Amino acid sequence: MIEPAKPSSQIQVLLVGAGVVGRAIALDHLLAGIPVWMADRDLSTLSESCDWVLQRSNSTAESASPWGARIDLPIVCIRPTELISMESPDVPQWLVIESIAEKLEIKQAFFADAETWFDRPPILTTNTSTLSINQIASSMTSPERLCGLHFFMPVVDRHAAEIIPNINTAPDVTQGCQQHAQRLSKSPLLVADGPGFVVNRMLSPYLNLAMSLLCEGVSADIIEQAARRYGMPMSPLSLVDLIGPRTAFDGGRIVWQAFPQRMDPSPLLPAIVKRKIPGVSGGNGFFTYDSKGNRVGNALTAEVTELTQRYQRNSFPMENRSDTEIAERVAELFAAVMRLEAIAIERDGIADAPTIDAAMRGGLGWRSDEKFPEDIDPNSIDSSEVWPNESWPSNETPITCISEQRVTQLATEHPNIKSVQPLI
Repeated sequence: MIEPAKPSSQIQVLLVGAGVVGRAIALDHLLAGIPVWMADRDLSTLSESCDWVLQRSNSTAESASPWGARIDLPIVCIRPTELISMESPDVPQWLVIESIAEKLEIKQAFFADAETWFDRPPILTTNTSTLSINQIASSMTSPERLCGLHFFMPVVDRHAAEIIPNINTAPDVTQGCQQHAQRLSKSPLLVADGPGFVVNRMLSPYLNLAMSLLCEGVSADIIEQAARRYGMPMSPLSLVDLIGPRTAFDGGRIVWQAFPQRMDPSPLLPAIVKRKIPGVSGGNGFFTYDSKGNRVGNALTAEVTELTQRYQRNSFPMENRSDTEIAERVAELFAAVMRLEAIAIERDGIADAPTIDAAMRGGLGWRSDEKFPEDIDPNSIDSSEVWPNESWPSNETPITCISEQRVTQLATEHPNIKSVQPLI
């Protein structure tokens, strides 16, 4: 983990969007000793998220008018208790983190308005996980003030952030985003604009494969075992719950539309979204969660079980194999998907191999040399508490952890899985 940069009293952070991801970003700032102004058009959402953040940090909230800005939204200032005063004789520069709905037209309208709010040129950032930064900026009078600043869930446990400039982003804005990530003890990963950037482009086919396998008769327990064997800190189904099914669906759809040759979307996720199943934030998704967001047991919820049965195909070609053999095969499929996407991302000029590796580790918590025991909370894992990974050699990368020859064999044995087929 990198050392945090010293905070600047001349930069004030405004977070717009107090939903599940927004409040997680706010909490991360407060735990880093950085005050944050949080705004949302829905007062009840803002109040609920403010309470959530205060319960998890040593902070205080107060109603105050931000200086050097005119913000026509319900807003609250939350600051670490030890920070006695935020007053400054100078007009601050504002750094805006947008975390609103993952819809292009909504974000375009927001930034066309937000760029007029401030007395000094702001640093405007979007936490979009998949939308084009260039397209968002196209509606702005000053597109040079916008940059992507993408955090990963769970925010406090992920020690990287993607920095995505648009074609007009000013150097001081890109640098400001990089420095801000460092203030939060996160490695800033500079990547090019493209559908899903790095992490979500890799994540989308991985999550889709997990849900497809569930519908093909592979149990949730085996899927989790396979993910941990590959080096992930949690089940991909739990990750969908954490992100939120709606957010996972919106992001996954953009990646699928950009790369339809790479995956056939599972019908399970849109069905879950249609049922308005909320995920961790509402206490139930694939699994059940308590009031603190901790998973309760390993059983799928009744509603998800019903939907899974509706789309059940029982077509996974390993019906006579042991659970251990199936878990090993699924882990290989996960590795193959990630390898191929990593190669495609590098080929397309989105990021180089070291950045992709850093994104996997810092953004998804992947570890090539460790597997995670099932009885340990993945959100509070210490390296001394994990077992050595018996499946993958140590010090490997997403590209080298499985051989090209083995990926070719898997593609032949699983011709119906698009995401393991050779790149075009």
